[in-house]
Parts: sequence; C-alpha cells; structure tokens
Amino acid sequence: MKTTLKIKTRFASFSILFYILISLISCDKEVSHSPVESEAPKGFIYISSTPSGFTIFQNGRNTGRLTPDSISYIEAGDYDITLKKKYFKDTSLVVSLAENQKLSVSVDIVSNPSMYGNLSLQSSPVGAEIIINDSTTGKITPFTFSSLFPGEYGVRLKLFNHRDEEINAVVQSSETNIYSEELRDTSGWVDYQLFNSGIQSNSLTAIALDHNNVKWIGSLDKGLIRYDEVSFLNYDMTNSSIPSNRINCISIDNQNRIWVGTDFGIGIFDGSSWIIYNRNNSGLSPELVYTIKFDNNGNTWIGTSGNLVKFDGSDWNVYNEPAGKDWINDIYIESESKLWLGTKSDGIRTFINENFDSLLHSEYGYPSNTISSIGVDNQNNIWFCFLPDSAGSGGVSYWNGSGFNNFFLGTSQNNVNNIFVDDMNNKWFATSEGFIVFDAQNNSTVYRTTNSLITSNNIRASVRDHNGNVWITTYATGLNKFKSPR
Repeated sequence: MKTTLKIKTRFASFSILFYILISLISCDKEVSHSPVESEAPKGFIYISSTPSGFTIFQNGRNTGRLTPDSISYIEAGDYDITLKKKYFKDTSLVVSLAENQKLSVSVDIVSNPSMYGNLSLQSSPVGAEIIINDSTTGKITPFTFSSLFPGEYGVRLKLFNHRDEEINAVVQSSETNIYSEELRDTSGWVDYQLFNSGIQSNSLTAIALDHNNVKWIGSLDKGLIRYDEVSFLNYDMTNSSIPSNRINCISIDNQNRIWVGTDFGIGIFDGSSWIIYNRNNSGLSPELVYTIKFDNNGNTWIGTSGNLVKFDGSDWNVYNEPAGKDWINDIYIESESKLWLGTKSDGIRTFINENFDSLLHSEYGYPSNTISSIGVDNQNNIWFCFLPDSAGSGGVSYWNGSGFNNFFLGTSQNNVNNIFVDDMNNKWFATSEGFIVFDAQNNSTVYRTTNSLITSNNIRASVRDHNGNVWITTYATGLNKFKSPR
C-alpha cells in the first residue's frame, strides 16, 4: 500500500508542475486586438449630361458608369472627370469636393458648338438627290451639311437612270467627313447581284420568260429563281420539291407551267405545287436533263446525257442507239416527224420518223462536234452554237436547207453557250468572251466589260421580254438587264 501511494503522489506533483509551466509560457505571449476601423468617406458626385449615355472617367480610370450616374464614397479633394462617347470630343472638368460633400454636376454637351461636325456628300455624276435617315433634304450633290450632331447617318443618293447608292455616314465632332460615290448608270444596263439586290445567287445558267412576263432563272447552286421585277423568289431543295439545286434548262409549256431540267430529273412547277419525274417514276434514265422542248401535239421532248425521250403526258418513249451518240444538249422541233439534235461529241443529228441520222462534221464543215444550243430565225434558218473540242473551235453556224454558213466569234476557244432569236430576227449569243448580237442582216455587235456595263464576259443564256429588254445570265456576276432599243 505504501508503494502505491508514493507513485500516485509523484504523478500528482508532476501534473501540477506541468500546468504551472504552461501558464507561465502563456503569460509571455502578446495579446492582439483588431484596430477600430475609421468611418468610410461620405463624399458623393452625381454627374448628368445632355444628351445622356457618356462614359464617366475618374482621374483617367473608366468607372464603368454612364451618365446620369454617381461616384460614391469618395474623400475630399479635386477630381478630374472626363465624359467620353463614340464620335464626340471628350469633355473634361475638375470637380472640387469638400469632406462628406454631396455634389451634383450637369454637363450640357448640346450647347457646345465644337461638338458638332460636318458631312460632305459628293457623287459622280453630280445632281443626285440626298436622302438622310429616310427623309428628303431638298439638297443635291455636291453639298455639305454643317453643324450636325455626331453619330451615324443613313444616306441615300438618287439620280434618274442611275442606281441608288446607300452610305453609312459618320459625323464626328469638329470634323468634316467626306463621302464620294460613283453612281452606276442604269440607262442601258442594270445588274442584279448578291451585294445589290435580293437575288439568291450570282452563278446563273438558264433563263425563260413565262406568259406573264415573269423571268424564271436557273442557278448552279440555289435552284430556281422567280423575278417579276419587284422581288426575287427562290425555290430550292430546302423549301420546295425541286429535284436539284443545279438547273440545266428551263422551258414554259402552254399551261404556263415551269419545267426545269436538273442533274436528277425534271421538276414541273405550276406556281403552287411540284410534279417530279426521275428514274423511279418515268423514262428518265439517266436523269441528267439538258433540254426540254414541246411540239404542237402536246408531246414533251427531252434530251438527256444518254438518250432522247418523248413524254405524251402518260407514256414515256425512250430512243437511243448502242453507239453512244445520244448525249443531247439541245433539240429543235422542225415538224411533227423531224427533230434536230445537238450532241455533246457527235455533231449534228436528225431524228426523222423515229430514225436517227447524222450530218457529219467532216462532210459539212461546221465548227466542231460539240453543239450547245439550237435556234431558228425568222427565215427558217436553223442556227447552231458550238463549243471548242478536239475536232474544231467554238463558233456559230446556220443551216439554210442546203449547207452551213459559219461564223467564228472571238478566239478559237470561245464557248458559244446559247442562242436566243427575238421577234425582230436579232440573234443573241451568250459566249464565254462576251455577249454578241447579230441583227437581221447578221451584222454583229459585241458587248464586253471593256465597252459596256455588262458585269461579265462569261455569259450563259439570254431572253428578250415583252418590253424589249434583254435579260442575261452570267456565270459568276448575277443577272443583267440590257435596255436595248428595238
């Protein structure tokens, strides 16, 4: 028992000593206290401006605030305040603020004459009416408007027989901004492109005129385009049943329906709905359609990349030869029993009483074996357009019943893509080297970008409307209208 008590006594003494040491160490530590925070400044500057919306800078720092707004909780002192806004001169002022003062500052921008700017508008030719923000000004070019409030202005210049030009003009404080525009002459030529009209494509192929003088335009990439000289409407694979966005040919039947030949069959549009013919429901095999023509008996004749097809409204008859001479680019129907065929590589062929025959290039001497288009003039001469190939060059030729008369237009590599004959016996040729017209006596005139306002030398097709205007499709620069005198 004595031994046990002795151990307990010693343990108790050790514990007391340990706590005394801890207490002494704790007494040596410094005790920290948080300082009493000083009261926040109550200075306040309220800044407004006429007009409002200026960014407030304080001592060169963007506060992120727009007038009217305030700078709060600031100390007494002098403050450099700058108001900034696009197109306006900066307005700077020094504001002295007493301790805890609440100050209101109003800046009248409008009354400062140096804030205003000038706008000078010029045109070639001069004399264009000036319209600003859709309001007539009564002024014509050249004219300088003085003391305009800074900002952006929508300007339109109008001149008779010239295309309107629109300008997004800027007026800046204490500046004279000058805008000069060349107005495109539209007295003879008008162009419709992506950048200046509502047309949906610049890459155009075929064109045809319906019974109501509406223009139907084929494109390489956007399907069929309708233009009534008010607006352009587009029918493509996203909003219609058209079989392809690539249009090779357009024809109008006696019911005023629009027939389009594509790489994937035929689409027929009556103004509201489509009928589609392809290899699954017709005699179109292959489906690559290059020409569609109508005879007087209500038959439709179709040239494809592999055969000649006749459709009478219910039955399909397919005509071909095993020699592979049936890639047909165009058809001319001379009579119920005789057709003229322009082929891709086998020259001029005829289809008489359902039998094929050839007028050989080697025998008749026309320009090449590749025929792109066929037309007939008012004297019943049959005109053929040729593309350059290994057998010959590009050109045109007409058959007078006994032989061919050849014309070579431009260089030997000129693609003569299409012929249109108008009611005055003018022959309009779309070529890759310009737009060429033969008058009734076959005197030629060439329209190129160097001598006219046509937008391209690469022409695909043309048609003359009921008003005497000639409409022209180009490969890459949209639609052109030629106000040709009759």
